[in-house]
Amino acid sequence: MKNLIIILITISLVSCQSSILDKEFDCEKSTNLSELKEYKDFLKNFKIDIPKNWKTNLYYDEYSSEIHSADTTKRLTKTYLLNISWNQGELNLDDTFANNINDSLRIKEHLKVIKSGFGKFKSSPSYFNLSVGQHSGYPYQYLQVFIKTNVDEYIQLTSKVYGKDNVDKRLCESIEIFDGIKLLE
Repeated sequence: MKNLIIILITISLVSCQSSILDKEFDCEKSTNLSELKEYKDFLKNFKIDIPKNWKTNLYYDEYSSEIHSADTTKRLTKTYLLNISWNQGELNLDDTFANNINDSLRIKEHLKVIKSGFGKFKSSPSYFNLSVGQHSGYPYQYLQVFIKTNVDEYIQLTSKVYGKDNVDKRLCESIEIFDGIKLLE
């Protein structure tokens, strides 16, 4: 009986730690992501597993460290583009922040936000939004996730999914990659 209580407590704690993305997007874990390679950003704030056959570029400066990746063996409308970045700067995750982000997407990028919300990602406060629009003649969906990791630091995750075919599947695969991020101390 005591072991059953411990198991139930453990399950409830683990289920409480699911990310906001897991709650908002109805994704089943994919088995398509194999032969992964671990990448660590230049400033050693995070590491993430990305398929090793993807083209991956790293960038850094004094205030940010980024990893850009995509499967360049496929057409743009059959894959998705990922950007994972650590940024130095204060981030206040509140309605004003969300409105500023959404206004910027609408005005500058000509995108329409279709889903957004606040929650937890890797036990840290976060905000996400999913937008739709057109770019270079293609319809696309743009997912952004902002994760506050410290008083003056945050992680930004983005995925761009172009085209009309298998959009949900490709969006879910990008979320699965994001879920694998490991924040470093």
